[in-house]
This record gives sequence, C-alpha cells and structure tokens, in this order.
Amino acid sequence: MKKIGFIGLGAMGNHMARNLTKKGFAVTVYDLNPEAVQSLVNAGAKAAESCAAAAQNADIVITVLPADRHMKAVMMNDNGVFQGASPGTTIIDMTTLSPHTSIEVAAEAQKRGLFFLDAPVSGGTIGAEKGTLTIMVGGEKQLFEQVRDVLEAMGKTIYHVGGIGIGETVKMVNQILVACNMLAISEAFVLGVKLGADPDTLLNVIKVSAGNSFLIEHRLPNYVFPGDFEQPGFALDLLRKDVGIAMDSAREEKVAISLTSIVYQMLTQASSAGFGNMDMSSVIKVVESSAGVSVRKTTKTED
Repeated sequence: MKKIGFIGLGAMGNHMARNLTKKGFAVTVYDLNPEAVQSLVNAGAKAAESCAAAAQNADIVITVLPADRHMKAVMMNDNGVFQGASPGTTIIDMTTLSPHTSIEVAAEAQKRGLFFLDAPVSGGTIGAEKGTLTIMVGGEKQLFEQVRDVLEAMGKTIYHVGGIGIGETVKMVNQILVACNMLAISEAFVLGVKLGADPDTLLNVIKVSAGNSFLIEHRLPNYVFPGDFEQPGFALDLLRKDVGIAMDSAREEKVAISLTSIVYQMLTQASSAGFGNMDMSSVIKVVESSAGVSVRKTTKTED
C-alpha cells in the first residue's frame, strides 16, 4: 500500500486525509494545529513533526493549503517538503492556486528529481467528507494514472485536464462561474422579493426554467432561506481568494474580465462586513442591506 504524507488538515484536508486512512493507505499527517493532527492520529494516521518529516519515506505527498504563499513555504522553506522528500516522490498539490505558482513549484520539484501534479478540487466540505469531490488534475498523464487510486479515495469525479497548471486553470474558471452565479442569484431574488414575489414561488419556478443552476437548487433552500450561513459549505473568503487568483491571472495575461471584477468587489464588501467565515451565499446580505429587504423574512429591513 502506498505511503502518503499529508500536509494541511483544515476544513477540506481533514476529511480528505481521513478518507485516505479509511481506505487503508499509510498516512502521515502534519498541520500547525495540533488538535487537527490528533484527530487524524485517533483515526489511524501517524503524526509528523514537520513538513519535511511528513515527506520522508513517502511515496506521495499531498498538500491542501490556504493560498499560494503557504504552498510555496511548505515546499521550499527549511524543513519543507523538498528537504524531506526523496527523488522519485510524487507531490500532489490540491490547493487552489495561481496556475503560474503551480508551474513555478513544479519546475523546482523537477530539479530535485520529484514529480508534481496540480489537483485542485470542487465539492466543498460536504464533498470532502463524503469522498465525492471533483478533482481536476494537471500534469503527465502517465503519472496521473499511477496515483488514480489515491485520488479515487478522495473524489468521485476525476479528470486529467492537461499539463501542469491546467488543473488550476480549470478550477479558476469554475470559481469565476460560481462567484458570478451566486451574486446574480442574490441580486435577482432580492429584486423579486422587493417587488412582492414570494421567494419559495420564485425558487420553484426558476428550478424548472432556463435560469436554474446548481447553486439555486442547493444554496437557496439550504443556506439563504433559513439564514443558516454559520456552517459554511464553502467560506466566502475562500471564494474571494479564488476570484482574486483569476483577477491576477487575467491581469498578467491582459484579459479583461469586467464582470468578475465587479463580483470580486462585492465579495470584498461582504468580507469587510464580517461575512468572510460564513458560507459564500452570505454575499446576499450585502444586496439585501442595500435594497432594504430580506429574502429570508420577506419583510423590509429597518433603516
């Protein structure tokens, strides 16, 4: 059975590492949070004292981290993965990053005789817990096939999408659409309720009409209507970070993404209002506040 070093036990990584352990892989974990490490040890994993230690003797090192700077530090700093991993080790980075960062780190890995795949995921904490994530993998196809069993322990729908950085590119495209769709839903439903439409009626009609989407079917009844934003399926600040990656990539490639820019500003406004750790659908609260109406209560808010 493959030996896996797993670094990053946050909301997503904790579940993903747990699923690998359940599938019988020999998993060694590292995280800055000792409680997260202990929870995995209780589930059958081993604990490492550093990133380098997690990578030692591992066939595969998996990283799930908050952002580009964390991933580069975990790989390249003292006691990082590059120090601990032996030539021939495969690194699977499952962080949502800039494609340019994946390409940069993969090149550094290759200099050390290490293999690299970028494999961001979609599906949120529920998909991570159930092992039903969608995984978008960039890198050599042969290497992808060699680690497919590991990926299948964490995800249900797994695609090889191209070379290094293309996994991140596909995820970036997905996140642009998620963010734009969520804000469009927010504005449309707030306007409809402001004009007197019943939100349940709106939902039932749109679900069987051309305006329907996955987010309408899942975010409205499960988060927006009950006003239950506190347990995020995907935190607003994470979506803001992902859209920021798209903004940076577009700037570097000189591609105008005007609508995405507006959505990024709305996410920033929602984060500044204190909604960053809530579910991404909490962006609707910014639109509600401006309109003076609540989709949940269907009554005008007080000034």
